[in-house]
Amino acid sequence: MDQSEKLNILDDVLRIKTVNGNEKAVADYLKELFEKHGIESEYDKVDENRFNLIASITKGEGKILGFTGHEDVVATVNDSEWNNDPFEPTHIDGEIFARGVTDMKGGLVGLAIAMIELNEDEDFHGNIKFIATVGEELGEIGSKQLAKEGFANDLDALIVGEPSNASSIETIHKLIQSGLLEVPQPNPTDYGRHSAFCAHKGSLDYDVISHGRSAHSSMPQLGINAIDNLVTFYNKEKEYFNTIIGYKDDILGNTSPSVTIFDAGDQRNTIPDIATLKGKIRTIPEYDNDKIIAGLQKIVDDLNTSDPKMNLELIIQSSNWPVKTTLDSEFLAEVRSAAKEVLNEDILLVGAPGGTDASQFFKENPNLHVVVLGPGNETAHQINEFMEEKDYFDFIEIYKLIAKNYLK
Repeated sequence: MDQSEKLNILDDVLRIKTVNGNEKAVADYLKELFEKHGIESEYDKVDENRFNLIASITKGEGKILGFTGHEDVVATVNDSEWNNDPFEPTHIDGEIFARGVTDMKGGLVGLAIAMIELNEDEDFHGNIKFIATVGEELGEIGSKQLAKEGFANDLDALIVGEPSNASSIETIHKLIQSGLLEVPQPNPTDYGRHSAFCAHKGSLDYDVISHGRSAHSSMPQLGINAIDNLVTFYNKEKEYFNTIIGYKDDILGNTSPSVTIFDAGDQRNTIPDIATLKGKIRTIPEYDNDKIIAGLQKIVDDLNTSDPKMNLELIIQSSNWPVKTTLDSEFLAEVRSAAKEVLNEDILLVGAPGGTDASQFFKENPNLHVVVLGPGNETAHQINEFMEEKDYFDFIEIYKLIAKNYLK
């Protein structure tokens, strides 16, 4: 496949508006593309107009390598501030501007093209499973369903095509200095703007609801102030958080808990009968999500038992597990080798600041080796999001080389 055709395919996918929905249109396009090149694929329906897509090539026995990316994109924020229509890809001086080109249709389409070219390579004798998901940006709903259905249980390793580079070496230095990128050792001291994420934190989103009893503010003793009880929980929770933030991972750093929303009351003259606390915790393997859920539940149960006026309820909104592949793994050695051969430079293996669909697959398949590796940069979710054309072409070659060497 020549470069102009590869760019045309990417442009076609970028034109499909998949802001938190309509992913079936991307699945349809990729399914037709795969069938054109002799690759079978199947839908996995999540909702109307929201379809995961799974495609496979089997050209030997042994290990299976997974390719995965998501079909959805985030909102454009403000179309009037874009230099061009965000859903009409614009190519300027070797850069592609469009919503979702970095996060992450560049990686998704790159993986699909790599799979097609591997399938057409008579010297390739390996097994690849391609997984395109829906709803990654809002709760990883597609990967959750696929993981529960066992689609990743037979994988030995997984490449997630999310962007893993910076737009310049100066930017990657700033990201490292700010602490957003954790750089474990050993790592090369001489490197460029390219990296790969060998780990990322998990996340836990939770609500605590305090149920009280309303009363007129002139007679507060007749009510139960839901705020008071929620503040009691908050203080106990803070004590608990102080016991877990000391856990540290060599790549991901510390557990990071945050309370981000506190909501209660409707009017000044009424004792509130309900109050809600919302929090988000970035988790690490050394103190995983289930341990934290158990710790929060214990606080709720102890307070409810000790005080008859307490009526607290813990609700887990989402639980995405941390993902980690050790630096000395065979898979990461192949990733580093392939990247150096194509890019002619060493890449950093770092811990990612954000999460990916790999959380869901890793939870069901904890022996899975994972790397987040893709074209694009830090402009994900920003106005005038862009990606370099060269990165797109280079990462297609990197994906192919990883597959050839890892599955040989």
